[in-house]
Amino acid sequence: MKNSAKYFQLNFIKKEKVSKDVFSFYFNRLKHDSLGQLGFLAGQYVHIYLPIVNEKGRGDSRMFTISSSPLEEDYLVITTKKGKSLFKKTLFNLKENTSVKFFGPSGGLVLNEKKKISYVFLALGIGITLFRSIIKYVSQKNIKIPITLIVSFSKKEDFLFYSELSKISKSNPSIKVVYALNRIDKKLIKKYIKNVSKYVYFLVGSPSGVIDLEEVVSEMGVENNNIFIEDFEGY
Repeated sequence: MKNSAKYFQLNFIKKEKVSKDVFSFYFNRLKHDSLGQLGFLAGQYVHIYLPIVNEKGRGDSRMFTISSSPLEEDYLVITTKKGKSLFKKTLFNLKENTSVKFFGPSGGLVLNEKKKISYVFLALGIGITLFRSIIKYVSQKNIKIPITLIVSFSKKEDFLFYSELSKISKSNPSIKVVYALNRIDKKLIKKYIKNVSKYVYFLVGSPSGVIDLEEVVSEMGVENNNIFIEDFEGY
């Protein structure tokens, strides 16, 4: 797939509540602009531009992981928490059919479908959005790639995509999904992962959280070239 980043426009369709303060935003992939067919890889992200002033020196765009699968051709979805920033308020007040500017796709936390690699996905809270895209894609294509997802939330009511991903796991023996209420530490990882050094690890969460996860995984004997990270700041 040709997968070069570019500017494009998509119309906002709707937002859906997925937990207490988290919503998924749907954008129409069927009626995009003349830049051509939108394509992305599961696990990539986009920048969204909104008509706001230069908020705290950060400009008018923010990065969002795509939480939908590339095979869901009707729409592109991003999933995010409510926030007090002007950007978030503007996003949450989007009107149906508003045209929104994007740039992307970008990001290298994607599967290698040609090599026989087993993956461990470690997610902190909202970081699960990236892995939802990948796991849905793998399930839809019926790819036999061994994947273990371990995701940590502070409260059970904050669980995102639990029913959906658990259902996929039950129907696909190659995919294991673990939701935890405690920190992801050596004990938790070893409970579900045997021969920890034989996997490729994707770590996603806040900057400080990802640093902690990287330290845990490294101390377990995983080589640096088998650890891939993506962190993001809240806004």
